[in-house]
Amino acid sequence: MYKLLISEAAQQDLANILAYLVEQLAAPQAAKDLLGETLKCYERLQSNPFIYETCNDIYLRAEKYHRALINNYVLIYKVNEKKHTVNIHRFFYGKQDFLKLI
Repeated sequence: MYKLLISEAAQQDLANILAYLVEQLAAPQAAKDLLGETLKCYERLQSNPFIYETCNDIYLRAEKYHRALINNYVLIYKVNEKKHTVNIHRFFYGKQDFLKLI
């Protein structure tokens, strides 16, 4: 099992997304569903962090970032095999230009 290390930025990203779904879109069920899918993704990452593809962007690929697609969102992470950890860096809306924020 790999240990998940979730950055403060990723935690805040998820909190902001969930708040937006609930407060702005009045879609609490969508927020609940997204949170459930995110927790399932975390479980998959703990057991097999290479289940998701590396990022398509040339810079992110060179830095060995992976991306997990969760509904309309993208979770960006790196695997440290020596320490047996998964470092979750950011969590974005899929159409957002997240390269500028990493």
